[in-house]
Amino acid sequence: MLLTAITGILILLSPIHSSAQNTGLDLLTIGPSARALSLNGAVTAEQLGASNLYTNPANLALENSSSLNAAYTLWIGDLNHTHAAINFKKGNRGFAFGFIGAQDDDIVLRTKAGPPEGSFAISLLSLSAGYAYQLGPIAIGGSLQYLREEYYIHNASGYTTNFGAATQLWDKRLQLGMSLLNLGKMDELINQSTSLPTNLQAGFNAELLTFTAPENKNLPITVSLKNNWVVPVKTTNTSSQGEAEREPYTNIAVEFDIAETILLHSGYKTGDTVRHWTAGAGVKVGSIVANYALIPFETGFGTVHSLGVSYQF
Repeated sequence: MLLTAITGILILLSPIHSSAQNTGLDLLTIGPSARALSLNGAVTAEQLGASNLYTNPANLALENSSSLNAAYTLWIGDLNHTHAAINFKKGNRGFAFGFIGAQDDDIVLRTKAGPPEGSFAISLLSLSAGYAYQLGPIAIGGSLQYLREEYYIHNASGYTTNFGAATQLWDKRLQLGMSLLNLGKMDELINQSTSLPTNLQAGFNAELLTFTAPENKNLPITVSLKNNWVVPVKTTNTSSQGEAEREPYTNIAVEFDIAETILLHSGYKTGDTVRHWTAGAGVKVGSIVANYALIPFETGFGTVHSLGVSYQF
């Protein structure tokens, strides 16, 4: 009876903690960083420092410097999501190591109708390492993730790989990127393996224009447009549901960079999702950048808040 109850809880948790496409391992669809969240995932051609491990590892080779990233996100359902990563830039090479963890310690346990019989915890973990190399104008990269998920007394491990390519054109005013994310396999958890949100992404990051405010000629404002096209790969779930079809969608974001000090962004995601809009802001002080993201859900689940910091060295 308890096993049946836990299995039911897993089914219920999937749509609650899901991003848009309702795949199993939701850890891989959140974030990874506050900046990535504020741009609503339009980051295949975006410089995210060490967080490139999870979005497009090829970008590690296009970074201007090494960096250390950290972020904390309070997701819906009181799910605590943390991220930390470091990348090292050496000439035309980049390599990085990263961590993502998510945990909720207060999931109500019921095996029958009536008052709850207690609570239990769920946790998800990703440990990642990646490498990228720039050959001429093209950068290519890959990363490998170790995954572990725990529900009550049950746990399962697995792995995923990410691959990517990227290039910068027109004095770095345009960047193009493509990535294949979350290709791998999970061991069986209770009676079935958790499906992975494998997808193919392609996008651009374009610096559109720079202008100055009429009242202050020393305050340049640069406007950038970012776009991702995401094609989910058909996944096979070992449950009776069989194969699940998922529809392609696109993410688009705009960023205002004010005097290379204040960053304002907003993003929009199409498709079957309960979080179409995001917004965020960032502040640069020397080698440190602090970011904040706000993600309202449209179904009454609440609003997600994320804070992040990056240090370049």
